[in-house]
Amino acid sequence: MKRPWLAAGFTALLAVAQAHRLDAQAIEKAIIAHNSDSISIAPLIFGIDHGFYRKEGIELEFRLLRTDLSVASIVSSKEVDYMYSAGTGFRAAARGLPLKIIAYGFKDILFYLMAQPGIQSGRDLRGKKVAVSSPSDTGGLSAKASIKAFGLDPDKDVVYISIGAASVRMAAMEARSVEAAIMPVPWNIRMKQKGFKELIFAGSVLKQPLTGIVTSGEKLEKNPQQVKKVLRGFLRSLKAFKQDKKEATEFIARKFVLEPQVADEVYGIVLHTLSEDGTVSQQVLQEFLEQVRKEPGTKKQIALGEIVDYRLLREAAKEIETR
Repeated sequence: MKRPWLAAGFTALLAVAQAHRLDAQAIEKAIIAHNSDSISIAPLIFGIDHGFYRKEGIELEFRLLRTDLSVASIVSSKEVDYMYSAGTGFRAAARGLPLKIIAYGFKDILFYLMAQPGIQSGRDLRGKKVAVSSPSDTGGLSAKASIKAFGLDPDKDVVYISIGAASVRMAAMEARSVEAAIMPVPWNIRMKQKGFKELIFAGSVLKQPLTGIVTSGEKLEKNPQQVKKVLRGFLRSLKAFKQDKKEATEFIARKFVLEPQVADEVYGIVLHTLSEDGTVSQQVLQEFLEQVRKEPGTKKQIALGEIVDYRLLREAAKEIETR
């Protein structure tokens, strides 16, 4: 004699198992990389931590990786699908690489030039070593703009040492193997607490958009649905990060190991520079393009539309509104 409750329970278990299989099949995996564990990644990983991307059907994995390696991996359609280094992506695209910026997280850069306690002013850096992630990425260009602001020749008067992530740069400063380092928020605050000197806020001398999502032209053509999943998750992350101060501040404190009052200060800086809707204005981008066109290796006739493409971002925003 069959037991109805046993049969019913078995059927329910099968249904749950099937649902899990379907859910696993529906979730796509993608990798996004950035070169530094800085505050600029906060809105992005806030969304990962709170499941905004997964709710859109994408398992987005964040990795720390040098920008040159990220660019090479995206262009060759290998391991990395996206990178969160829009400044580097912009310049790479302007040099003819098949990259597209599809969203922006910040309107301004968030870098400070930090120095050893014995350095009295930026002019004291003549002949000294300055740590950067890469001389050609946004941080490196911030360092050069800062050094130029002190009246030095940024290409001749200092030696740039490429030593990776912010944590490695701070270690180099602590070991006194370099005299200065370009550091993102909140690493500048950590370094001030350790007695290092803050020479200049690079955002005051270099005006350009900071971080944003970059992918390949091939990805836009072949998998626009995945791109829109990432963009919907990103837009939801930006909105939640701006609206829920308590949750965002606590997240910053946990992620970057900051005291509550410092995390609150950092959140204020971030809030002031966050993009409202994942975009940066056409005027700002055009002015940036004019700067980039003066750099060696840039395609002089390249148009802004060949570098920045908000089409899928706008579609993603409309899809969020209609849900």
